Amino acid sequence: MRRLLPLLLTTAFRLAVWCLLTADLSRLNLLIGLVVALLLPRAHSRPLPLRALLRALGRSLLAVPQAYLEALRLIVGREPQEEEISEATTDSTIPLLVFLDVFRITLTPFTIVLGLEDGGRRYRIHALCLRRPPAADPATGGPTP
Repeated sequence: MRRLLPLLLTTAFRLAVWCLLTADLSRLNLLIGLVVALLLPRAHSRPLPLRALLRALGRSLLAVPQAYLEALRLIVGREPQEEEISEATTDSTIPLLVFLDVFRITLTPFTIVLGLEDGGRRYRIHALCLRRPPAADPATGGPTP
């Protein structure tokens, strides 16, 4: 039972992703998705630290409303400015935590992870940050120099 539960969860997750990708719930497509889910190789990694996993999940969930807010700011018309930043990683040896970090970072508009630096301790991130429009000059009504 201890080995069967992870296999069932993994297979169900893979089948769900298959259904989302194909957008087809016919019996044949479900059968093909089940075969693909069972044939894909399984990753064997060390057990996940619960605290790090919960922290990464929480940060990923908080990134969704932040991404919507940033998208609304882009719609309003602020001008983006290029910037290269770096951010600390959670644990670069656990693939799920790396995936959640990269997902959280790339979910925001105009942001992408370029790679790792400092021996895998920090992500190098390229971002288009929003800058405020120039303030209007009260005397001329135009932007200040």
